[in-house]
Amino acid sequence: MDLIIRIRAEARKRKDFATADAIRDGLAGLKIALIDRPDGTGWEKRD
Repeated sequence: MDLIIRIRAEARKRKDFATADAIRDGLAGLKIALIDRPDGTGWEKRD
């Protein structure tokens, strides 16, 4: 997950929001939610 979060962060930094959104949406399909916080992005498994 750390690698995926880093890839998404780099995409967001480059303003490549299509890629960042695709990563978030793909994980949501696997019932994994990304949570953006001031100190970084976390994740949690959803039911």
